[in-house]
This record gives sequence, structure tokens and C-alpha cells, in this order.
Amino acid sequence: MSADHTQLVTHAAVPTLLAASPLPLLALSQADIGRAVLFVLFLVMCVAVHEFGHAWVADRLGDPLPRQQGRVTLNPMAHADLLGTILLPLVLAATGGQVLGWGKPVEWTGHPRYLTRRFSLRTMHLLVSVAGPAMNLLMAVLISAIIVLVARLGHREILGPVLELGVGLVSMNLMLMFFNLLPVPPLDGRSFLYFLPDSFDRVRSFLFRYGGFIFLALVLTGPIYQGMSLLGLIMSPFAYLSGLFIQGVLLLALG
Repeated sequence: MSADHTQLVTHAAVPTLLAASPLPLLALSQADIGRAVLFVLFLVMCVAVHEFGHAWVADRLGDPLPRQQGRVTLNPMAHADLLGTILLPLVLAATGGQVLGWGKPVEWTGHPRYLTRRFSLRTMHLLVSVAGPAMNLLMAVLISAIIVLVARLGHREILGPVLELGVGLVSMNLMLMFFNLLPVPPLDGRSFLYFLPDSFDRVRSFLFRYGGFIFLALVLTGPIYQGMSLLGLIMSPFAYLSGLFIQGVLLLALG
């Protein structure tokens, strides 16, 4: 990619299975709608910290575009996409099945005249890319600390809601982190491909050329094994790790 071109950092898709089968829109209960609204609120928060991470690191590296576009902020409205962060996830979460969401992509110029010379261009691409998932990990850790603190201080009257909401946020942040680190364009993990040895040049070229199609196949493929999609199978080890993390948090909180 030419250094004169604006680099679009696109961080999409939060795949989450909320129900085994879709529900007709007309058959939705108030509980279904409430869960969907809560899911979207969680998603808005997770997307905001994720995109802020990309913008903040690009800004720290010297690129002026994220700040000019008002993206170096934790204000969720600066990062939420009306369709991808709110409307589509709301409908999908309410009707059950796999939920897909995304935020506004952070743009940065990638032009050497703006950027620090302490790092190579490919290293800066990596730093900006991993900043989003790193912010999701940080948010998961902070929320976990709040859960443990509330439990240890003995606030039993609010412990139930804190556990329910906190565990949901921790789980979503961890899965968003793992998903975006998959080395498939257009996900954040694509930046790892720049560091493959030259002997993997064909693999790298193939993934950059056809990664978009691979991504769509992962998202759109239906159940292929024991009711799990291809994406579900790929993410299952990460779901297991997230579960272990949450179990550890609950063990610290509840003893």
C-alpha cells in the first residue's frame, strides 16, 4: 500500500450465539427485547474502547487524522455505527442466533512525514492494530477488578446485578479481543501477516488478496458440526479460555 493513501483500520464483527434458534419478531417478549437492548449497550461500550485504542495509538505515533476526526475519545457516539453497532445487532440479538456488529473504522494516513521514526511502518501498523484488542483486554481486567472489589467489600445488595452485568461485559470484551486478533483481513490480526518469514510470502499474499472472502465465509457459514458454525469452531478454544478467566474472577470474588 502506498504511504500516500489513507489507511482504513476496520474492526468488525462481534459474533455471539445468544439463542439456539431464531424467534419471529412478532413473538418477542419484553424479556427478549430487554436482553437485546442490554446486549447493544454492552456492544456500544466494547466498540468504543476498542476504536479509541486504535485512534489513541495512531495519535501517539504522530498521525493527525484520528484527532482531526474526533476519534481520540471514549465518547461512544464517536465510534458507534448506526447500522452496525445499534440497529442490526438489536434485531439479531432480539430474534436469536449469531449476532454480528461493528463500529466506525478508525482512519489514519500512515504517511511517514507525520509518524515517529522510532519504529518501522509495519511495526506501527501492528501497534495500531493490536491497540483495539488490548483495550478490550484492559476493560475486561478493570471490570473483573470491580467485581472482586464489590464482593470483597461485602456489598451483597448489589453483588447480583454487578455479577450479571460484569460477567457479560468481561465475556464480550474477551471474545471481541480474540476474534479481532485472528490473522484474516480485514480483522486487526492481519498486521501479524507482515511479520511472516519470506518463505510464507505466498500465504501472506493469498490471505491479503482473498481474506475478505474468507472472512465472509467464516461469518456466513451455517452449522457444520454439532450445531456449531465454522466460526464457532474456530472460536471455541478462545471461548474456553474466556470461561477459565471468568471462573478465576468468580473464584476470587466469591471464594
